[in-house]
Amino acid sequence: MITFILILLLLAAIFGVLAVVVKTAIVIVLSIILAVTFVMAFGYYWFRYRVYRFRKEFERRARG
Repeated sequence: MITFILILLLLAAIFGVLAVVVKTAIVIVLSIILAVTFVMAFGYYWFRYRVYRFRKEFERRARG
C-alpha cells in the first residue's frame, strides 16, 4: 500500500501536480478530523444531558 502511494506521489511530482495532490489530501484529512471532533463534542454534551436528567429523576424519586 505504501509503495502504491509513493508511486502515485512520484507520478504527481513528474507531472507537476504534487502541490494540488498534497493540498487535496490535507483538506480531506482536516475535514475528517473536524467531523470526528464535532461528533465527539455532540456525544459529550448529549451524555452530560442524559446524566443530568437521570440525576434529576433519581433525586425526584428519592424524595417522593
